[in-house]
Amino acid sequence: MLNSRVFRTTSFRLSALYGGVFALGFGILLLITYLTTTNALLEQIRAEVQSDLHTLTVEAAADGLATIIQDINERIQPVSGSTDYYFLADEQGRKLAGNLDSIPMIEGWQQLPLDVSSTEKQEGMADADHQVWGQGVHLADGSFLLTGQDAYRVLTAQEAIINSFGWSVGISFLFAAGAGIVLSQGFLRRIDAINMASLAIIDGNLKQRIPVRGTSDEIDVLSKNLNRLLDSNHALLESLNQVSNSIAHDLRTPLGRLRQGLEEAHQRNDPLTLRATLETAIDEADQLLATFSALLRIAQIESGSRRAGFKLVNLTTTFQQVADAYRAVAEDHQKDMSVALAPNVMIYGDRDLLMQMLVNLLDNAIHHTPAQTTIRLSLENSAADPIAVIADSGSGIAETERKKVFERFYRLDRSRSSPGNGLGLSLVAAIATLHGIGVELQDNKPGLRVVLAFPTSDLK
Repeated sequence: MLNSRVFRTTSFRLSALYGGVFALGFGILLLITYLTTTNALLEQIRAEVQSDLHTLTVEAAADGLATIIQDINERIQPVSGSTDYYFLADEQGRKLAGNLDSIPMIEGWQQLPLDVSSTEKQEGMADADHQVWGQGVHLADGSFLLTGQDAYRVLTAQEAIINSFGWSVGISFLFAAGAGIVLSQGFLRRIDAINMASLAIIDGNLKQRIPVRGTSDEIDVLSKNLNRLLDSNHALLESLNQVSNSIAHDLRTPLGRLRQGLEEAHQRNDPLTLRATLETAIDEADQLLATFSALLRIAQIESGSRRAGFKLVNLTTTFQQVADAYRAVAEDHQKDMSVALAPNVMIYGDRDLLMQMLVNLLDNAIHHTPAQTTIRLSLENSAADPIAVIADSGSGIAETERKKVFERFYRLDRSRSSPGNGLGLSLVAAIATLHGIGVELQDNKPGLRVVLAFPTSDLK
């Protein structure tokens, strides 16, 4: 059963519009064809009538009326398919010859009605289809002569053109309507699929996605973009759940320690114990505040608001400043740090955030590797995009955990005993995403190799 929604779809309306435009174009073509064909046939009739009239006029001037009367009588003898008509009258208007009766004796062109024969009527020819288009002239002796032809061929040609136009437009509209219905039904099926997927997601099935046919048409492109949007939202929700769970688990321990210490100090009521407990509580509170500050900073970066302040940044200078500050820190932890930076590497970005990203990576390389570890910082201005590498010879990160370390509060088992909140690499990931920087963790054999691929498309 045909759905009434089909007639309200854009595809059906477009099909109807195209049908209307086609009909308009066909109408213009009909008018041109109609006028051109009619004029051509009329010119042909005029030329034949004028030639015939000129012959009889010359003959009358040379041989008299008796000669052209005889000539006309011979011409109007029953001849199959003849379309010639004549009328000859004397000065008083009495008919002398011809196959036309009682016509106006007017010089020039005139259209005269014609009574067809009974045989022609039986063949379906109506009187309205027959008209004599003739030209009359007064001869020198005052007599009147008219020669003409039946314009049936002109009228039938006009009728044929109009009929063919009517049939063509009718069939075209039927095809347009049929195509519009078929296209609209297909369009509605795809829209219904999008609506069903949307309703399923609203009802809680967050993994539901819009089906894609693989035709690469506009609906497919829209479906792919919507699916990407849904994937992004799903990832954000999962990230939010993960953050909520992580906050619940990771912050519960320091809050529990804080409460337990305060409760013990309250029970003992010892000034020295109370003072030590307060100092510990302040340290715990500072750690909690640092954690929430890091979370707020990540949220601010992920919002994209910092992108409006992007400027041209000299990566070489920025990296050199961070390297100079952390070289002494590395030596204090018995680590060897080497730096190799290409000169004048420029990108658009936020200098403070880029510096924070490098600080976090170097801080991890220094504080989460054993003594005597070698740390290397390099920056190359390759033919494609700048590449920065922070490599160490420590214990590295297992391949199964390389993606997890960018999650909020995720910490490796060996790092849980050391200070930190598991947000350092999350902040690195947020800064990299804001700048369009590709971050990849690789095996340095031994150790970890962090590769940063900086985009420079804005500079090219």
